[in-house]
Amino acid sequence: MNRSAAGRKAAADPAATVQVSGKVSEKAQAAADKLKADQEAAAVAARTFDEHLKARSDAFAAKLGTAFEREGIPLDEPIALRVESGTLVTDSPYRKKVEKVLKEDPELANEFEAIASLKSMRAAQKSLELYNEEKKSARSRDEQDQAYGRYTTRMLDIQRLSGTMVLEDGAFTSAAEDYMAVMSGERLSTSADPRKEVLKRYDSILQAAR
Repeated sequence: MNRSAAGRKAAADPAATVQVSGKVSEKAQAAADKLKADQEAAAVAARTFDEHLKARSDAFAAKLGTAFEREGIPLDEPIALRVESGTLVTDSPYRKKVEKVLKEDPELANEFEAIASLKSMRAAQKSLELYNEEKKSARSRDEQDQAYGRYTTRMLDIQRLSGTMVLEDGAFTSAAEDYMAVMSGERLSTSADPRKEVLKRYDSILQAAR
């Protein structure tokens, strides 16, 4: 069969997706191009989400910080806040003043809850991405099961920390995102038990919410 005949056969055959005369077929190239475009679109979407969330979070931190300053609540120390059963609570010694600010403007609590929820969703997504990486590199079924066990633990921890944020230096730190930064290795741990270390940071506010 000559090259012309081979080319006509490949073009007529939908299954011919690998090579024609040493070249990648149009169908295979189109599939590869679509996969690359989808991956790039997903990366842009994640980046755009993170950028919008950061802008929204920073704007709210500035607004809440201004309200706190009006009540004489100092901002030179971290203030941990948490949504519990629709109520915003804190372990700050200025709890009464914080409650006064929130009572006067209930929308502050609503915005806090929305941002905390979005940050927890992002932490959960990062946990899933980490699990997919660990599962892909697993060399046995046992290692896959271990990866799933770690993923399950992380998701339970994220659920527990969801709704908790700390106002510090004019910005909010999400407990769930802080947790995932440590668990993924993005932020170095200072102890042999990273999970215990990061959970301990929020013991006080978690207890105050009960």
